[in-house]
Amino acid sequence: MSKDNYNNLAREILQAVGGINNISSVTHCMTRLRFTLKDSSIPKDDEVKKIEGVLGLSLIHI
Repeated sequence: MSKDNYNNLAREILQAVGGINNISSVTHCMTRLRFTLKDSSIPKDDEVKKIEGVLGLSLIHI
């Protein structure tokens, strides 16, 4: 995947999770991005799953 494709993927994910203002933190490992969201009711799970390059979605409510 090219750098431009990663930038587009990042923009789509940010929009789908409610924008930068809804993110408390982001961490990563080899295969996953882990978002801590301020309001977990904002993201639309089905929309996130439809983004090309997103292979899955797991929600953990703390």
